[in-house]
Amino acid sequence: MKNNPLIEALVTYHDDLVDYISYRFGDRQFAQEVVQETCIRVLQKTIQPEEIQSPMAFLRTICLRVAIDFYRKEKHVHKWMDFCQEPQDYVGSHQKTLTSPELQFAKQQREQILLLTIQQLPENCRDIFILTQLYHYSQHEVAEHLNLSRGMVARYLAKAFKIMLPILLVHDE
Repeated sequence: MKNNPLIEALVTYHDDLVDYISYRFGDRQFAQEVVQETCIRVLQKTIQPEEIQSPMAFLRTICLRVAIDFYRKEKHVHKWMDFCQEPQDYVGSHQKTLTSPELQFAKQQREQILLLTIQQLPENCRDIFILTQLYHYSQHEVAEHLNLSRGMVARYLAKAFKIMLPILLVHDE
């Protein structure tokens, strides 16, 4: 069995990739996580070695894209955490009238309704909604992942939002 030059390049240039990402983002721990994720992605994909002319350039590109994805995801998580640290802003007037168990029950009910609605979406709409809203993929990334045009991804996402928006915007009175 012939060795895969991409895996050989990963092993050979692992430290160089960590240094490259560390230099670009200023955090060695972050760089190590990015290179680890890159290794996982390369091992999961079935890439023909003949298609890649420069394994190091290819790996740097993948590392940089993974790092950008991680950075965006982390930035989004911090926004969400900042939002959640101020519960009085979104609990509102119900905070005074509902007890903690009642709030917990209401939250569980809402989660069940959301999950049921997501499960009832048409398959393509559901897949695209989950990838864009839960995994924070761009429409372009979803199009590549599902082998669809970006226009179709936009249409399916719009259809999913048309179905989901009434549930997402419901305010308990």
